[in-house]
Amino acid sequence: MKLVSRCVLVALLFAQGGHAFRRKKVEKTSLRRQEPKALLEELEQVLGAEHREAAEQRLHEFEDDLRITFKALPKNGRGAVAAPSARYALHRLFNQRHGWQIKGLETAGGAWDADSPVTAMGDRVPPKMRELFEDRLGSYGMTLHELAILAATMDKMFETDVAERLRIVYKASALKAEDLITYNQAKNVLWTYVATFITGPQVESLTEGEVHKALEHFTTRFPRHTEAKELLTTIAAEVAGHLTSYDFETLQKILSKFGQRLGALEDTECKVMKNRLTSLEHREGSGLVRLGDFYGNDRFDFHFTESPSYLRGAGLLDESNPDDPKVIIPNYLAGPSNCVQPSGYYSICCFDECEQLMDQVEEGLEAPMGTPEKIASLVSGLPSSSQPANRTLSPHLTQLLDEVAGHHGGMVPIHGRLFAQWMHEAYPRECSYPHLEVKVQSRFDHSPDMDHVEAEEKSKYWQIAKQREGSGENQTTSRWIMKEELVDQQGFEAHVKSSTRDDLTIFGALGFIGMAVVRHVAPALRQDKQKDL
Repeated sequence: MKLVSRCVLVALLFAQGGHAFRRKKVEKTSLRRQEPKALLEELEQVLGAEHREAAEQRLHEFEDDLRITFKALPKNGRGAVAAPSARYALHRLFNQRHGWQIKGLETAGGAWDADSPVTAMGDRVPPKMRELFEDRLGSYGMTLHELAILAATMDKMFETDVAERLRIVYKASALKAEDLITYNQAKNVLWTYVATFITGPQVESLTEGEVHKALEHFTTRFPRHTEAKELLTTIAAEVAGHLTSYDFETLQKILSKFGQRLGALEDTECKVMKNRLTSLEHREGSGLVRLGDFYGNDRFDFHFTESPSYLRGAGLLDESNPDDPKVIIPNYLAGPSNCVQPSGYYSICCFDECEQLMDQVEEGLEAPMGTPEKIASLVSGLPSSSQPANRTLSPHLTQLLDEVAGHHGGMVPIHGRLFAQWMHEAYPRECSYPHLEVKVQSRFDHSPDMDHVEAEEKSKYWQIAKQREGSGENQTTSRWIMKEELVDQQGFEAHVKSSTRDDLTIFGALGFIGMAVVRHVAPALRQDKQKDL
């Protein structure tokens, strides 16, 4: 027995030595490519110490908020993500923090690798800053720390946008940015900012007449104006409750915080809207509302009025049965007509309930992919606002998950269209249906004045819904399409190859152990047998 133990130990040491050799080889290869400078140091060289200090103040919270998603994304040899994964992670970050959909991070139906996340900072950033981040992403990828630096820098750009818009309001109010203003003046400036930029057009100047018009129409164009004013008052008291006069920087801080917290206010209305839509489902739990019921409901104090062409262009319709189109509830809630755009950088939309579910899947896997059994076990335990915890997944759901795994050689990548489609099947009221990669209307292209359905068209769809309901036709045509679109195709393929190499190394080590044991134990057994004879 001691002999066997020694053989196993020798074999393990040999295998470990093989790992060490391979690791040294990788390290030697990576040394040929110079490791990049610390990103914060480079940022300071480009923009100065003040910008570095501003970024550093936000780093820890951004790292914490990015960590779960980052761990689950495919990474290169230095533990960094490529541009498509960086874009995806930043999109998730700002949506979960504030309900923000960032221009340049949202895909509007396109591919995640179509644009760099750096485009989200807009055209007003210094070219050297843009080059710095683009070079880091293109040459090395970004570690968690570096991605948090990019997020903090973007957040700073959004605050700068608030300052620029506030200057427009100051000028329209016959004030100068260097003025100290009274409480009443500050209150008027803050409310003018909210009224002109939340529902109005994004402009570079305002006249006194345009300000009056915006204030006059704000209460009708923004139903939650009373709650918005209360939120603004609360934040002003938190930031400057002790002050009797106010400078420009104080008002900028109030408005920045207002933009960060407006999403939560908007989401209260989204929850009410979701409850109303689910009560109209053509079949309970389907996440679908017949277009006629969408237009023809008379149970509520407001009506849905978006035209079919708008719903189609924004990717909010299920037309798997062209004769019976239906509104997809989670897609509709995330649609442009339910967003406000207080900034040139972002829109504020309904919080995506599926994000929280994805967070828990990512936390459970800590990898870009998992076995269908592991994923099914995780998801069956995840409750949502309409699904209980610890449910038994239907045979249909487990079969679809197995099909996705079969498409990828036995594993399910969780950052792609097929898994998103499966999550929609598992949570039809919470997770949006991912249409195939076609351009849908961006949240930044929405014009609410052009989207109203005509009375005649509304009546037509209402009649169709009544006929379908009367006939008992409540079956849904399958929307499942076995077509994949991964967030980071190259990164995923590299991850699969790396995992395969590791498995082969372990398999080889185990094989060596087996051969070593046989080679050393067999003679001993023969000797023992001869002694017995």
